[in-house]
Amino acid sequence: MKIKSILLALLLALALPLMARPGDAEKEAGAAAEESPLARFTPEQKEKLLAGEAIYEHVEEKGEDGKLHGHGQSSALIDAPIDEAFKIFCQYDKHQLYFPRKTKSDVVKTEGEVSWVHKEFDFSLITIEYTVKYVKDEKNHRVDFEMDPSYPHDLKDTAGYFHFEKVDEKKTLITYAATKVETGLKVPSMVQNYLTSKDLPTVVINIKKRIESGGTWTKED
Repeated sequence: MKIKSILLALLLALALPLMARPGDAEKEAGAAAEESPLARFTPEQKEKLLAGEAIYEHVEEKGEDGKLHGHGQSSALIDAPIDEAFKIFCQYDKHQLYFPRKTKSDVVKTEGEVSWVHKEFDFSLITIEYTVKYVKDEKNHRVDFEMDPSYPHDLKDTAGYFHFEKVDEKKTLITYAATKVETGLKVPSMVQNYLTSKDLPTVVINIKKRIESGGTWTKED
């Protein structure tokens, strides 16, 4: 009897993992998938975000060529639901009202979820113009952009993205990344410095202010 009791206990121990309730695995996977995007930041970065400040990071990622490529990006926490935040941001023809240095943001044409936007920036001693192609991903709340060289342009090349991530029902994380900025010989290096690092935190803070105001806040002249 004692041997039978031991065997029965062993069988029960082996069977218990198989007796998990249906859907448990899916619930665990869902919980992992819904982990807050704030979890990837350091405690110091998270503290700044929760205080309403922007953070700047230099990120290195492996490209298709297998080499590491670095780019600058900034993030901020917006007190607004993600759908509302994304809708206000995607009014491209209003960007000149709150983006730093931007004086023009004219939608040249739109084909489906792709829009071509002519942009002009004032850097006091120099004005630069070019046209970017914005590709909107409504499902993932992301807008990727790259310069369209078929239009007149003062920059050699530029690309990046704006990504909105849901934190909870009332908060959204915005990340703006400048993955490529090549000014070329005609544009001073200080312009590249602003476009790749110095202006990034200001951009996300201005986006935050615009969205939190319901789309009414504008920058000072």
